[in-house]
Amino acid sequence: MTATQSLISDTKTVLVPKRPRYRIWEIDFLRGLCIILMILDHLMMLIGLFFGPVWFGNGHRVTATGGGADFCRWCLDFYNSDTHATLHTIVLFVFFSISGISCTFSRSNLRRGCILAFVALLYSLVTYALESIVSGILVTFGVLHFYAVCILLYALVSFLCRRNAVAISAVSAAIIVVVTCLYFLYTPPADTPTWLFFIFPPENYYGVKTTFYSVTAMSPGDLFTLIPWAAFFFAGTMIAPVLYARKYSLLPFLDGKWHKPVCFVGKYAIFFYLAHVLVLTALLMVISYLFITPGNWVLL
Repeated sequence: MTATQSLISDTKTVLVPKRPRYRIWEIDFLRGLCIILMILDHLMMLIGLFFGPVWFGNGHRVTATGGGADFCRWCLDFYNSDTHATLHTIVLFVFFSISGISCTFSRSNLRRGCILAFVALLYSLVTYALESIVSGILVTFGVLHFYAVCILLYALVSFLCRRNAVAISAVSAAIIVVVTCLYFLYTPPADTPTWLFFIFPPENYYGVKTTFYSVTAMSPGDLFTLIPWAAFFFAGTMIAPVLYARKYSLLPFLDGKWHKPVCFVGKYAIFFYLAHVLVLTALLMVISYLFITPGNWVLL
């Protein structure tokens, strides 16, 4: 055996353990907080619009008085209030911008976007099947669809920019400007092709309604068009290279066990999103059947 052969045969491969994936706790926390607020929001909607009028009214509105009836009436009033609209916009900004920031941490956004698009399609098929039972729940382009499209758009931007952080931020800023200008300054004409409904909102900031499609006909259960909500998502992709250039928490001194339950919800947000309406509805139906309106499931 030559000296060279001996050296090669005696060489051992040293395996370096893979670095564990580091999760930024405040991202999961804010996402989880938004999901919890969404669940409470949808609970108020179910009580105020569907169950309350049957429990304490004539099936159309709450007409009784007292603790339970007043609470149901408050749920509906708050759900339709300007305060709710403002809080709703703030929560959506946090949620969508956090989603945009999260995309900058991933190197598989194309795969993530395609998987989420498939899940969104299944969600639409389920709501289509249930539409004959509960009218108005069809979701053709909701949060999942919106998020999937934005992830795929970001994957394209990242590819074209060759993952250059400065270029990605610049393109994200340009998208924000275009989306914002269209929202404030443009109303599509009545002859716009109906299939473009997922881009344009039912009405712009000034209340001017889009006339080429009807929300009731297209996606009554949930609708999140690219205008204006994409501006929120790309706000996250724009600021992420500045805030999280090193991909570490900005608030490590606040990290601890206190936020674990909320972070758990944020980490598995999609599962909570997919299940929460079904769980809340089933729970309210059981409560109605057993205690409030015995023998009446309300929605069946």
